[in-house]
Amino acid sequence: MPPVAARHTLSRMEPASVPNITQSAVDLLAALDATQRETATFRLDDEATRTDWAYFPRQSHGLAIGATDAKQQKLAHRLLSHGLSLHAYAKVTTIIALDNVLDVIEDRTRSVVRDPARYFFSIFGDPSSPPWAFQFEGHHVSINLTLSADGHVSPTPLFLGSNPAEITHAGHPIVRVCGEEEDAGRDLLRSFGAEELARAVICKVAPPDFILMNAARVPDHIRTGDAPALRNIAEDFAKLTDDDKQRLSFDRARPAGLAFRDMTPAQRERLSALIDIYTDRLPDDLARIERAKVDAAGLDAVHFAWAGSEHQRQGHYYRIHGPSLLIEYDNTQDDANHVHAVWRDPTSDFGASILRDHVATH
Repeated sequence: MPPVAARHTLSRMEPASVPNITQSAVDLLAALDATQRETATFRLDDEATRTDWAYFPRQSHGLAIGATDAKQQKLAHRLLSHGLSLHAYAKVTTIIALDNVLDVIEDRTRSVVRDPARYFFSIFGDPSSPPWAFQFEGHHVSINLTLSADGHVSPTPLFLGSNPAEITHAGHPIVRVCGEEEDAGRDLLRSFGAEELARAVICKVAPPDFILMNAARVPDHIRTGDAPALRNIAEDFAKLTDDDKQRLSFDRARPAGLAFRDMTPAQRERLSALIDIYTDRLPDDLARIERAKVDAAGLDAVHFAWAGSEHQRQGHYYRIHGPSLLIEYDNTQDDANHVHAVWRDPTSDFGASILRDHVATH
């Protein structure tokens, strides 16, 4: 268990948001008692725990929000808010609150499965002596930030989802947390002509969930349905035809779909704006850095793939895949009113590049 640290000193190389993230972690640890710190903290080299993430209800590692008092909860949320943009933080808090709504929809009033108190935070390593990492996880939320000694931040995997995806009244939206992720993907799809659609639409049927599910690392190749999944999702994957499974499979070296370089200028702008929706989940300074990494790795090599229906409330899925970028989005469950949307970096999920550099240096 790392000690409670002194106040953090800003490095000249750090983005402006990094000291806020670090100091809020220091403050949170200082506010926990010894038993809580023991539950919330882990060694940074505990690879199995650090890369164990999920977006479905489970007994996660770390300290549950429900096991903290009001002051500690506020400090945990301060840390979370410093690691996200304001609108992304608002999405997270809305997603957490939706667990109460889902509990009513599913009539599970005596169950603890749908419970806003069952969100967990974990700190790996010592925030005052980077590298270190922070994870916040629960139903439809998984935030994973790894911070290096020179102020670099690895922000993936970064998952947000919503069930229900949309609640309306008299034609007016009450809640639609991941609406921009859905609408921007569909707008791009509808901008394609027949020849472009033939390349972008990789399957007429959408998969029941991510092809990679919650894999700890982005694999070189994975066949549809081979990733471990909850029983009901595994059963739905098994119903796909072999041809559909082949079409939907992931190959890291051979991205599926239509390449950015083969799009019109207007379509490229739409795809670029769609990528921004995911990188803009971060504070402005970190979002600019991550977006610059995507551009530097080569936008021409980024591909957009779609599966399923183009219509709202009908099952659909898309994937954005480039050298340093992997986005999976699906909305198929519960009559296509249940969104999952994750941003990953095949080269540096869970700070892989940060930790490689740290080992090489030290």
